[in-house]
Amino acid sequence: MIDFRYHLVSLAAVLIALSIGIVLGAGPLNDNIGSTLSGEVNKLRQEKEALRAEGTDQRRQIEGRDAYDEETLAAVVGGRLTDRRVTVVSLPQADGEDVTSIRDTLEQAGATVGDTVEVTDEWSRTGDAATSTRSGAGESALRELGVDPAVPDGAQRVDQALAIILTGQGAPEGGSVSASQRTQAWTDLREAGLIEGPQEAPPSADLLVVVGGPVPSESSGPSDSIDREAERTAGFWVALTHLLQTHSEATVLAAAEAEAGTGDASPLTMARTRGSLAEGASTVDVPSIPMGRAAIVLALVQQLDGDAGHYGLGQSADGPVPVLK
Repeated sequence: MIDFRYHLVSLAAVLIALSIGIVLGAGPLNDNIGSTLSGEVNKLRQEKEALRAEGTDQRRQIEGRDAYDEETLAAVVGGRLTDRRVTVVSLPQADGEDVTSIRDTLEQAGATVGDTVEVTDEWSRTGDAATSTRSGAGESALRELGVDPAVPDGAQRVDQALAIILTGQGAPEGGSVSASQRTQAWTDLREAGLIEGPQEAPPSADLLVVVGGPVPSESSGPSDSIDREAERTAGFWVALTHLLQTHSEATVLAAAEAEAGTGDASPLTMARTRGSLAEGASTVDVPSIPMGRAAIVLALVQQLDGDAGHYGLGQSADGPVPVLK
């Protein structure tokens, strides 16, 4: 058994240690600890102020560059699309201000810009009823156009129909489709709730600009993986872009990339993937800034010269803007 004297010695040792700690804490160590903590707080405060100043300076530089780009935009794009007809296709995720600004830039480039075509959520909605409606509208529209269905895996007949309606190209033996045929087919898609726009089909266009954005995840929390439903919807927009690109002289998909950790899916990111259905289309990932809008115009010009690429500030971009020959 443990001796009672052992307990007394142990208790005395504990009391002595506590006494020494109290004395040192109230004396020299207290001053050292206080000084150290105060120094660390001051250091952190200085670093915070330095970061705030750096952030303010960076914002000022970015705003200055954007202002300069805005002022010089007309000179950069002016006359590059003269005598060209362009239609802007707005996807459900597109920002309205981006669509308006892109239209303005295309007009600054000398293009004739038709009414904006707004694709609705019904284009990608799941469910038997929605699928049946799209299939019926696509078949009816293609009959009006006098064209047999010819779509790759992953695309829909409504994709082909809209591509022919907007460009007038795709009739048998390489002929063009009449305005009355295009308007009848356009009406089929409008009445099915798949598109919104004017009562009659827009004038046939040489060039097309598809404006979209990331498809939001159904989950509101952070996620390291892309939401399956969002990815499926983005795939619809990639397929549509492909059909538009194959029927037009040039097509550009303009949409921001999805933010990391959100689970959102961007059709632009999918279109930039090697082997993508829309691999032949050009893309721009910053349509909301002047540089991005200039890149849209220059990418259209580049495609007319027989080339294509991906532009903007994203990691998968070939560069900020195309380098024209």
